[in-house]
Amino acid sequence: MQLKITIIVPAYNVEQYIDRCINSILKQTFSCLEIIAIDDGSSDATGDILDELAKKDGRLIVVHQANTGLVMVREKGIAMATGDFVGFVDGDDAVDSDMYERLLSNLLEADADISHCGLRVYWDDSTIELHYGTGKKMVQSSSDALRDLLQGKIFDSSLCNKLYRRELLSDSCLDLSIQSNEDLLRNFVLFSRAEKIVFEDFCGYQYWSRKNSMSNDAHVVRRALQIIRARKCIADYAAAEVHSYAIQAWLSAVVNAVNILTFVPGAEAEAACRECRAMLLANRSEIKLLIRRQQLAAWLIILSLRVHRSVYRIYRNRS
Repeated sequence: MQLKITIIVPAYNVEQYIDRCINSILKQTFSCLEIIAIDDGSSDATGDILDELAKKDGRLIVVHQANTGLVMVREKGIAMATGDFVGFVDGDDAVDSDMYERLLSNLLEADADISHCGLRVYWDDSTIELHYGTGKKMVQSSSDALRDLLQGKIFDSSLCNKLYRRELLSDSCLDLSIQSNEDLLRNFVLFSRAEKIVFEDFCGYQYWSRKNSMSNDAHVVRRALQIIRARKCIADYAAAEVHSYAIQAWLSAVVNAVNILTFVPGAEAEAACRECRAMLLANRSEIKLLIRRQQLAAWLIILSLRVHRSVYRIYRNRS
């Protein structure tokens, strides 16, 4: 029996990009596809463009709904999926024509549950950044892959450059209210459930960075705090063999939040920084897990937010 891949595409106000996105999926060298595109309450022509594309190719299923946000869109897509395997593509991004064929081939060859690759970032200034394109290929156990997922050094935490066995995906989000870092939060669950994960570092996914995209939260304070919440959630659920890596990822997010909010004016940012300081103070015995530069920043934050702010501004001006 022919294997089938379901691709879930959340789409919100992406009329400039959705044609490129959908056509890049339709042109896949692996053709047995089910594409579920969910128009999440768009106020532009996104829904109309999707409807026109669906008339030309029966593999595209279009759903129109009131806005619920990215996490719930993905939940709906997962519930609708009928493929043996599932992938995700954001409506303003695109994929290379052979990405899913290569991911599926690697998954079947390794008898793995998840197959993933690298990605290319297209910036607004027309530069392209590879993450990472080393050509490295490896098959990992769940615990080894979780370690690398949490450290973020070898591969990206995105859902969109990965292919999953569909049965992994049910009830895979630990907190449906967290919008930022949802990819990492869900992948933590999925990697925990998988027995084997295969990674080939070719850059098959095209991430197009733009202002006001579904992946870029304009509210900096809220985004920073949600990233912390996501990583704290992971730390609370992490098994013993990866717990220290989860704590490191959480406290790293706390330090990074204060660094970012150093340049954000207002009482809300100040209150968030005080909240971060309290977290570091309560968990100061774990600061040793951070890299040296972040350890220094953490202790400066505990000493004084004002001192940290002054030192970090000097550091940024020199770097």
